[in-house]
Amino acid sequence: MNDSIKINSLGIAAALVLVSAMPAYAGVAAQGVTPITSDVTVFGPGTVGTESILAEENTSQNNGTLQTNSNTTYGPMAGTEAQAAEETALKNYYAQMDVSQLSDQQFYALSEYFKGSVIIGDSIAENFQRYNITTNKGDVVSDNFTSLAVAGYSLSKALLPNDGENIHPMVQGVRHRLPEAIGLIGAKHVYSFFGYKDLNNPEAADNYEKLLKEITGENPGVDITVISTTYMTEKSQDADYNNDKVRSLNAAMQEKCRVNGWDYIDVQDIMSDGNGNLPVAWSIDQKIHYNYQYYIYWVNEMKRTALRKLGL
Repeated sequence: MNDSIKINSLGIAAALVLVSAMPAYAGVAAQGVTPITSDVTVFGPGTVGTESILAEENTSQNNGTLQTNSNTTYGPMAGTEAQAAEETALKNYYAQMDVSQLSDQQFYALSEYFKGSVIIGDSIAENFQRYNITTNKGDVVSDNFTSLAVAGYSLSKALLPNDGENIHPMVQGVRHRLPEAIGLIGAKHVYSFFGYKDLNNPEAADNYEKLLKEITGENPGVDITVISTTYMTEKSQDADYNNDKVRSLNAAMQEKCRVNGWDYIDVQDIMSDGNGNLPVAWSIDQKIHYNYQYYIYWVNEMKRTALRKLGL
């Protein structure tokens, strides 16, 4: 971020308003092609296919001025209202930040921040690490991640004891439950992606919270970030596993993150066809797994969240 960019105090926050455009955060390329990492802004619901989902690049917020729209409200504000306005302005500012154009300061800060990062979760999380290794080498996020994700893993399985039969991640050839495994690798930042296999469990959100509390209890000071469960394709849904349950789980986990002081990265609607489904054209199996290049959405949101926390 340029040194000229200033986030003003509460008095100026009264003049800030919500930015109505929904950011899509990254261009994407066809399978096997190096992903485009420039930011774009989508001004309404998308449809299946990247051409109709992605809109004109808009990076005007990085020209040294925090952008506002024409509906600015003027006049005195109560302290809490002013704080809320400033928080909203900051959130929208970072949401639209072009993270493909990092300053030297931002690049160095992110390189240091992401050291000791680990992804935990199921096969979707496991494929994120494959993307990091095969597609996104040289990036400040991807170069700093390790993985404790396991294909077929679920929240209910992660809570099971390590009896030699239950699946748990491997560390140096030995299975360990997540709280212990995270400590063994010395992770500082834990990014978690679960959900699909637990959608039919009414206790899924409570189990998720229980697991994350166990991790933080055994690893004091570890930083937790939950990545929202992403959609299924429209035709892969059934009565037990469907996108209504995805939305319900995500809403519950967003609240649990707020209560527990964990970060929450929302990619639910970013990775959508505009109708609340995973685009078929994005999916390897036409169900839940996506082609590697679409993990750029995760990476960009990780950068934005980190930059906001660092105040850069």
